[in-house]
Amino acid sequence: MGIFDVKYLSPEKIRGFDNYKYSCIDSSPIAVYISHPFWNWFVNFYPTWLAPNVLTLAGASLVMGCFFLVSAMDYMLDSNSSHSPVSGALPNWLWIVCAVCTFAAHLLDGTDGKQARRTGASGPTGELFDHGLDSWSTVPFTITIFSIFGQGEYSVSLVRLLLILISVQLVFIVTHWEKYNTGVLFLSWGYDASQYGLALFYLLTWIVGFQWFQFKVIGDWTFANCFEMVFYGPCFVSFAMSVYNMYIAYEVEKTGKHDSNFERIYPMIGPSFLFVSSVAWAQYSPQNVISQDPRVFFWTMGTVFANIATKLIISQMSCTRAEFFNVSLFAYLAASGLCLFQPFFVDELSVLYVLALFVTVAHVHYGICVVRQLCDHFKIQAFSLEYLEKRKRREAIDQRLAEFETLLPV
Repeated sequence: MGIFDVKYLSPEKIRGFDNYKYSCIDSSPIAVYISHPFWNWFVNFYPTWLAPNVLTLAGASLVMGCFFLVSAMDYMLDSNSSHSPVSGALPNWLWIVCAVCTFAAHLLDGTDGKQARRTGASGPTGELFDHGLDSWSTVPFTITIFSIFGQGEYSVSLVRLLLILISVQLVFIVTHWEKYNTGVLFLSWGYDASQYGLALFYLLTWIVGFQWFQFKVIGDWTFANCFEMVFYGPCFVSFAMSVYNMYIAYEVEKTGKHDSNFERIYPMIGPSFLFVSSVAWAQYSPQNVISQDPRVFFWTMGTVFANIATKLIISQMSCTRAEFFNVSLFAYLAASGLCLFQPFFVDELSVLYVLALFVTVAHVHYGICVVRQLCDHFKIQAFSLEYLEKRKRREAIDQRLAEFETLLPV
């Protein structure tokens, strides 16, 4: 057995994927009147041989590529700080690159499903691939934009930046927790708005320069503080709407998927442990590890979140019980606990680096193996549509044989 042939999905989950039916509601006014009409028009420019997963991967690559580009130029998130000389600030062209990458990634993410339906390649594998990569994109989307503000007087602290990241992750995980309970994926109204908003904000920064945002609105309340609130508002609204939808499913329509209250909240136990331990580690770290390497700290936490979210997506798609056992989460909890309670025996930064390498390798291995397992099961290819042509030719041959058999004498 090869290194990427591990069968992470149980037979029960595979059977669940066999019976999976796509159920999604995207009622956002922006999506209905702007995004979907534009995507329906744009998808016609794709060649019919282009696999939808290629679009998905390309979009995620733009997001990650933009994150790594900014990281290379602003590793400590302080290049645009008020105390830094202007000569050391990030170049202005970087923000137009970020604007284009953000818009293009959103376009690719919005048209991959339409390309799948257009080519007849729709299936649960593509949806899992799409949402799994989206869960990992929460870190790049959140952290990259705050390089505009740097650190210091006109920005937010690293711990508060972590809280902003958690608010974004909470919107994502709650949406899929809701589907786990209701069977319907209600897409957050804030998603399209956030993507267009990020692209426009990058564009504005390119036009006016980052110094334009270094001012105080009222008292000590800075523009960055106001920008921070833009993340918390949609998080609260999205959480409230998800709870309301689950209430309707269980108490009014009686269509909820689980009987006990424990089973209903079970998928949120893992993320809650992750969020609480992350804030505790960042806030009370004896060696202030988040300040020593903020990007690796955010990356590690975000990768563990992506693994938890991907497993929840698999459970809600296959109609199986959510998994609490998660090696990456347990490693994260053990590492953070070790650093918090045994500060004199460990070097926190070394622990963080080892943890980052472990969870990244584990998550990439998990993702590749799951996609390969589903492709083998459904007899499809992840990044090619050749299997559709072969299937069509085989069906044509079978039809001709059937017609020939009807002509034979009985």
